[in-house]
Amino acid sequence: MSLGSNLVTRILVTRILAIALVLSGCASAPQHLTEEKQIEIRNIAIVSLVPESVNFDKIGIISYVNKYTEFDMGSKVTDNILSISQERTITSHPNWTIKSIEYDRTALLAKVKSAPGFRATLAKGAFADLVRNNNLDAILVVRASADEQDNFRSESEVNYLREGLSVLLKTNNFDENPRLSIRANLSVGIIGKNGEEMAFGSAPAKLDKVETLDPDTYELSDNMKHNLRPEVLEKLGGAVIINLTRRLNLCFDSLGFVGKSGPESQHIEVVPQPAAVIAPTGKPPVQAAPTTESFDQCFSKCRQYTDRTKEQCFDACNK
Repeated sequence: MSLGSNLVTRILVTRILAIALVLSGCASAPQHLTEEKQIEIRNIAIVSLVPESVNFDKIGIISYVNKYTEFDMGSKVTDNILSISQERTITSHPNWTIKSIEYDRTALLAKVKSAPGFRATLAKGAFADLVRNNNLDAILVVRASADEQDNFRSESEVNYLREGLSVLLKTNNFDENPRLSIRANLSVGIIGKNGEEMAFGSAPAKLDKVETLDPDTYELSDNMKHNLRPEVLEKLGGAVIINLTRRLNLCFDSLGFVGKSGPESQHIEVVPQPAAVIAPTGKPPVQAAPTTESFDQCFSKCRQYTDRTKEQCFDACNK
């Protein structure tokens, strides 16, 4: 067998093993609670591991400098997550008692941040301690998830599909109108006494399926300092909460949390809660390295994405 054939064989085996590992991981996390598990749960607490900070990226589609910053939502994120989660849980499982508990979110985040689906050993132990120390039967954990299995994104967008709550403003050298999208990428897990994940619900937020908004509605501009003004962040934060509400409801739909009296196919919408102060995190916008792009690439994109003539594209890409 040739060296090339051996290499191809090894690549195929590696991919097959990777797929098998993913499938085995999915199989260990059922989507819905069994009837037996539902009966076992009497006391449950809701834990939010979603940070209050929102990622804010401004990127150029063609030869632009990229910038990244964050803004803080005060307590809006946690307040809305708890409100929605409580309402969905009570409506779907009226026999459960929801308890309020204290927990160190920073410490828990440090243990589960790189553990998709709460399957890391440290996360499992931390969750088990949280359940046992508070005399609970289970905890419902809402956390930020990443688009790790999004195969539809382009290479230029990989770095901007951030975990959790994100605002993405795309600008274009050739088009006057930038594109704005907001996404809340979340997951919900129900964790048992031993730290095991008894059920898992998610609503992956693929960027290509997120609604494109009008930046003018939120008074956004190409100037990131302008975009961090309080009045701008207040409008933008409201849109973040609306998207968070929709995504979190979809996660509970995925878990099978529906109203006992309503149609099984219709989930319960819970409206966003009113607010707290939204402010910049104090971190200045980070300017990434300029995108390196050849004349041919620039010219091709100009012709593809705009109505400019060949002469106009030639002049623009030669700047």
